[in-house]
Amino acid sequence: MRHLITFLFLIIFSFIYNFVSAHGPSRQKVSENISINADPQLVWKIISNFKKFEWNSNILNTVAPNNEIGTERLIEFKSGEKIKQKLEKINQDKMFVGWRITETDNKILPVNSYAAKVFVKKNEDGSSTVNYKAGFYRGFMGNDPPPELNDENSKKKVQKFIRQSLEGLKEIAEKN
Repeated sequence: MRHLITFLFLIIFSFIYNFVSAHGPSRQKVSENISINADPQLVWKIISNFKKFEWNSNILNTVAPNNEIGTERLIEFKSGEKIKQKLEKINQDKMFVGWRITETDNKILPVNSYAAKVFVKKNEDGSSTVNYKAGFYRGFMGNDPPPELNDENSKKKVQKFIRQSLEGLKEIAEKN
């Protein structure tokens, strides 16, 4: 009986160990805010134009046929990398837009299943607060990713991209 209990314990331990060690990547999240001294409608007009993503200084060109849900845009970076995004949600009344990356170059954004939402809120003084949220998996979906595709590096690159985008948005909106 004692051997049977030991045997069952080893089987259960082995199953749990294999189950835990086989766990793939966990979903990462980044959320950044910026205050912009501009009217929320002006900020919204910039953000909601899916055909233009000129508010990140590293972007060379954006190509999209329109601003309709389901539209895909191709973003080309000055460094030559490209990503493709699909517009999934746009709400004029609540001033938020959401998109998903459908293709990416891992050098610029090492992610999988990336989805983002950008919200514009009106502050009491008439200025704006913009919140950019993204959820994604790292660039390598298997176990033991190379350093450039691990959770830490993927999150770092997404944070950098979002921060640059928000700072560029602030600069453009406050000039108008």
